[in-house]
Amino acid sequence: MMRRWHLSLMLLVLVAGLLLPVRMGYAQDTPPVVVFIEDTRLRTASLLDQGPDGITQLEQVFKNLGATTRWLKLDEPLPENTQVVVLIRPLTALPTTLLARIWRHLARGGHLLLAMDPSGLPTVRGEGTVTTQTDAMNSGLGILLNLFYGIQLENTLLTEPWFANSTLTNQNTTFLTTTAETVVAHPVTAPLAQFSLPVQTWGARSIHVEPFGTSNYATPLIYTETAYGETNTRVFPQRNRDSDPLEFNVNADAQGRLFVGALAENTVLHSRVVVFGDSEMVQNGYGMALDLDGTPLYPGNQLLIARSAAWLLELPEDTWPTLGSNYTQLALDGQADEWGDVPTLFEDPADDAAANYDIQAIRAFRDDSFLYLTVETTGAPTHDTRLSLDLETTSDGVIDLTLLITPDQAIWSNQTETRVPIPDGQLVMGDGIEVRLPLRVVTEGAVISNICLADSRVAESMPPIDCAGETPGIIPVVNTEAPVEVYFPPGPRATVTTLQASVNIRTAPNSDAGVIDLAPHGRLFAVTGRTALGDWIQVSNGAYTGWMADFLVYLNSPLSNILIATE
Repeated sequence: MMRRWHLSLMLLVLVAGLLLPVRMGYAQDTPPVVVFIEDTRLRTASLLDQGPDGITQLEQVFKNLGATTRWLKLDEPLPENTQVVVLIRPLTALPTTLLARIWRHLARGGHLLLAMDPSGLPTVRGEGTVTTQTDAMNSGLGILLNLFYGIQLENTLLTEPWFANSTLTNQNTTFLTTTAETVVAHPVTAPLAQFSLPVQTWGARSIHVEPFGTSNYATPLIYTETAYGETNTRVFPQRNRDSDPLEFNVNADAQGRLFVGALAENTVLHSRVVVFGDSEMVQNGYGMALDLDGTPLYPGNQLLIARSAAWLLELPEDTWPTLGSNYTQLALDGQADEWGDVPTLFEDPADDAAANYDIQAIRAFRDDSFLYLTVETTGAPTHDTRLSLDLETTSDGVIDLTLLITPDQAIWSNQTETRVPIPDGQLVMGDGIEVRLPLRVVTEGAVISNICLADSRVAESMPPIDCAGETPGIIPVVNTEAPVEVYFPPGPRATVTTLQASVNIRTAPNSDAGVIDLAPHGRLFAVTGRTALGDWIQVSNGAYTGWMADFLVYLNSPLSNILIATE
């Protein structure tokens, strides 16, 4: 093993010495050329494959940015005018010949997009289940990325605490959510961080990033803080032996903030790389899947990949793709600067309460999944503020729901139930207050009856400090979609699996129950319960809670981790 490591390193150094002086130039009046490497020997994802394992959606991203695309096999040399090489889901390690071609391309100032799964993961493909044997940390590819770009492939599998050995049977049940990196800001992830857009991955590996090198800089893009990096490959199911238990080992497994994607530029070579530790996040039936209306099922994935592609193509930043106008573009930050022409429900310019509790104006609207509310106060509110909200949901003049919301929790109560948590309700303080509440709780036809502010350290039975009055306010409806349907805290998740156009989400766990919604393959839900037999799964998002038959979902957690729900 060590001898192979040294040979790979010597090869890279030799090639680097021969090719460092060369700098590629691109004609400004010709479209950039993007070459996809695909070959049955590597079992790469194919842009000729229209199915879920293919990458035709990724190819379309580059075409939308003005690039010309083509594909080549391992033994075909790269055209001299290639600007970006794309390599997605090699299931085996790269041969030296291909690595040399890629390095020559990079040394000439070309760029690379790489998405690679962890080794050992059983992967379901058209030809059956295969086991990935991808490049390791000390492979030739790993050395190249580390030495010249500050990106290191780690020999890990990202594992959530609710995973089990059965979760690792194939990549469809190993999905988890990552978020945009905000510590090291970069234009590629700016809108993801601004609008809290998650990115979905399936069977990912972590990546170590060294931000500054002698001739390069690197920037992490997406990360997880809830998972750990499993390093024991014996946890994967095997035919001839029992698997080791899937468990966190503090002495061996990676922990903390684990990066799943990064970009880097070598300032001597003038070459750029984008590396993702997961391939499904860019494939047709996974991260790049489309909803029933043809829009991205995961806007965070689509936006991250499109902006990464634009960076690799060296396009002006003001031309990069942004979050579409069909989505609600609201950053929950306690500022009212994004509310535009949303009408005011209540206005009281008088200073009749302590400044940080004195309500000046209230505005609200809802989209297809959430109710949004902003409260302007005379002074900046404090973390000890509690907002109460009365809602009429039956248009009979009687308060049906009372919501109590602080920065730390949201709960609701009615005449028969009290203190029911709203796990995806959120309140954020800034110069004012912004609130997001799921429509499955507040309902679509709700009318706001009363809004009050109080000190959360004071008993709820005590009078509030200031209220917006008793006049009902009808909540305006906008024709945009929520870019994120699931804001639940980390926990078990479900995705729809179907060969049909869509499946039914039902009101109760039986096939005769009413249909709430139609869900396409890949739609993500929070798992909130199951039947005692486990034949029906209760799922939730911002719009509703419903039931799905167990054979219509992929779960990233065993049934034993899911509580039995009240039917």
